[in-house]
Amino acid sequence: MKRLALLLATAALSTPAMAADVLVPEPPAPAPVAYEPISETTTWTGLNLGVQAGVAFGNSDNGANFNTSNPVLGSGVFDDDDNAGFIGGGHIGYDYQFQNNVVVGAVADINYIDAETNRSYTTPGGAEFNSNSDINYLGTVRGRLGYAFDSVLVYGSGGLAYAGVDNDISAPNIANYDFDNNGDDADIGYSVGAGVDVMATQNLSFGVEYLYTNLGSNEQSVTGTGTGPNAGQTIKYTTDSSNEDLDFHTVWAKASYHFN
Repeated sequence: MKRLALLLATAALSTPAMAADVLVPEPPAPAPVAYEPISETTTWTGLNLGVQAGVAFGNSDNGANFNTSNPVLGSGVFDDDDNAGFIGGGHIGYDYQFQNNVVVGAVADINYIDAETNRSYTTPGGAEFNSNSDINYLGTVRGRLGYAFDSVLVYGSGGLAYAGVDNDISAPNIANYDFDNNGDDADIGYSVGAGVDVMATQNLSFGVEYLYTNLGSNEQSVTGTGTGPNAGQTIKYTTDSSNEDLDFHTVWAKASYHFN
């Protein structure tokens, strides 16, 4: 009896432990850790280098006069031709973007330009005066002020413009007159405009820009002094219009690399 009682007691003590081993569930697997995606916000702050290319076209200057004391050479026909041409070059700039997305900066560019203005004036007697203004290069140094819509920058720009201009003027052969030519090179002025840049990658942007450039007064004239029977008489051809300045428009596309 004692042995039976001992066996029963032992079984009673071991059964809960075995049951516990069987019934206790495994601990749950750890919950997956959620990672926030890394967002890269576009910044326009930094140095940038790039190239641009487009077209330049001028204003129409409908006006000229021919002053003379000789009525035979009186009023004539004026013709003006502004030719559109290629413009292209390189630029360097620096921009700074504030926390409110306002962007301020500066840019300098230098460009080859193939644009010219041709003028001619024909008198009733068939004498023809010709003038030509040929722009060889154009550079600007401008400020920029814009607003960034993340990867899109809209801005205005303005500043100094300088250019190399060749002025050439010719006079017809008119008996008993000696002609003296005068043409002022218009080489310093200003440029103003606006543009849009789009950041295609973190470092590369593309854009389009419009500029109006005015290089100042560009009056040209030919003065003829009478000789022989016309001694004491003077005739003068002067390019003159409601807009005497040498001015033109440019529209170009740009590509820039940003060191930001």
